[in-house]
Amino acid sequence: MHAEPVADLHEDMAAEQKARATYEHLLNLADDPSAKDALRFLREREVVHFQRFGEALRIVQEYQQAKKIY
Repeated sequence: MHAEPVADLHEDMAAEQKARATYEHLLNLADDPSAKDALRFLREREVVHFQRFGEALRIVQEYQQAKKIY
């Protein structure tokens, strides 16, 4: 188990944002409708991953705060 889950989750979120930006850039370059559909799917998948990592980050932070109280 890694000692820095908050840092890891921030890194995961940053990676998802970078991937989303890459898919957005590729969408702007693509002409093929099928390719654009695939890129849109992948871009949206990165958005969902970012949201899930954000939820995990909130849970970890709440857990860490609760441990400090007791």
